[in-house]
Amino acid sequence: MKRPFWQTLAWRFMLAFVLVSAVTLGTVGFISAASTRSQFSALLGEQARENIAGQVQTYVEKSGTLMGFVPTSPDNKGGFNGPPPTGSTGMDRGFRSPWLVLDLQRRAVFSTRDVPQGNQVAGRPETPITVNNTVVGYLVPSGMQARPDRRSAEFLANTYRAIAWSMMGATALAVLMGLLLSRTLLKPLRQLQVGIQALQRGEAPSAVGTTRRDEFGEVLSAFGEMHQEVVRNQQARRQLTANIAHDLNTPLSVISGTLEGILDGTFKPTPQRLQRIHRETGHVAQLVNDLRFLSLADAGELHIHPKPTDVAALLTDVASNFREMSEQQGITLHADLPGEDLTAFADQVRITQVVQNLLNNALAYTQSGGEVRIRAVREARLVRVSVQDTGSGISPEDLPRVFERLYRADASRSTSGSGLGLSICKSIVEAHGGEIQLSSALGRGTTVTFTLPQGAPEEENLVSSERREPLYSG
Repeated sequence: MKRPFWQTLAWRFMLAFVLVSAVTLGTVGFISAASTRSQFSALLGEQARENIAGQVQTYVEKSGTLMGFVPTSPDNKGGFNGPPPTGSTGMDRGFRSPWLVLDLQRRAVFSTRDVPQGNQVAGRPETPITVNNTVVGYLVPSGMQARPDRRSAEFLANTYRAIAWSMMGATALAVLMGLLLSRTLLKPLRQLQVGIQALQRGEAPSAVGTTRRDEFGEVLSAFGEMHQEVVRNQQARRQLTANIAHDLNTPLSVISGTLEGILDGTFKPTPQRLQRIHRETGHVAQLVNDLRFLSLADAGELHIHPKPTDVAALLTDVASNFREMSEQQGITLHADLPGEDLTAFADQVRITQVVQNLLNNALAYTQSGGEVRIRAVREARLVRVSVQDTGSGISPEDLPRVFERLYRADASRSTSGSGLGLSICKSIVEAHGGEIQLSSALGRGTTVTFTLPQGAPEEENLVSSERREPLYSG
């Protein structure tokens, strides 16, 4: 949406630059003008002092006395307005002078507006006036500022104008800098806006802000990573939909075709056909249960009921259930279990589910003549279980994502399953406070290892519920 310029951040940045510059330049200009005037007034006062001292020396040399001296100011030089008329004390004219002339008794030789002639003046800094090395009087400040003459006033006015023009020029420069800097500073925000719009349109992420090394660059990089993750999740959801559609289509087609044949009399409802319908119905129920399991894990409602469990006995029991399947596929199934105690604090039903999922995967991707091996060892305060196969393996680029939900390393494979098995295993193992890892090499096989605590894990690692869900596998 196009907005007025005065509602944009660029306008606010520019206004901020102008305000800061105006305040700063105004302060500097005021101080500069005041300092210039003060220094210039001091200079005029010093010139007036030297002028009056010279007049006193000349007057005394000619008359031999200080009495009757009245300062003169040719062309108003020295900063005072000229002498009073002859015979006048200056009181009636309000004579102005930045300096007073005192005789040796510290009495005013002539009158000013504030000090009448003959008044004694004390307590002011004195400058002695000497004639032939003899002190004849004193100069003391009168407290009045020296008035600048016409040329001096013009000089001050020119100085003030120069300061004002400099301030206006600097303010204009601040406006231009505000515009330029606002464009530079706001460029990452515009890039972020473009990225957000691309995300809304579902487009692939583009590299934004990768060359920046400041906080904006970090934000843009984080957004780029988030965008990539969103795209991956969208692709995973589409893949999940395709997997579910494929996995549901096969059993439902078998069920539908068999039932249609029975209904139209083509097939007889033999026990074999009914068994096939029952088996395919179980596949559909399994897929639905897997999805429901992950939804419970996402909602934090995945429950376990851990208790001391003999892991060796559990693995032996699961291996015996898969031995017939492995023999039919021509795969050798080994169970390498030590004679030592392998008791772990675990939910027997859930860990059985984990091992069944891992064995299903191992047998599914191991060719005839291969091997699948189950191992278990006791380590410090935990039991480590591994399932190793000599199957096709997983490519290095797929390894970081094998535990991601809805992810399948080979989208074109024809094996059944929705790709949720490892995600389910990860959720169960982590709910026990354990860890699960996978290592693999193409053409050499895969090893999945998980750990279980020998003692009760910390309370926050357990997710409890009042209901126990049925056993799911994937």
